Amino acid sequence: MLRKVRRQRSHVIPNYQDANVVREKLLLEIADLKSKLDNVGRYPTQNNLATALTFKEMIYSRKELLVSLSRQKDERNIFGVDQRLQ
Repeated sequence: MLRKVRRQRSHVIPNYQDANVVREKLLLEIADLKSKLDNVGRYPTQNNLATALTFKEMIYSRKELLVSLSRQKDERNIFGVDQRLQ
């Protein structure tokens, strides 16, 4: 008895057309978090210090995502991975 087996893909090429949309959204989130951080930093209480730390971590993680997104796109262009084999 034969069963249908899907062909394995050797690799999946990500779609970078939406990378600019993701980049813009991350930049907006970073700006929003920075403004919230400025507001929280004005009143130094224990809860606000914890909130400020959380905002700083969120800003850092979004900045790292931006760097990672740019690096991945650049690496794929440099090595020609986005080009189809002929």
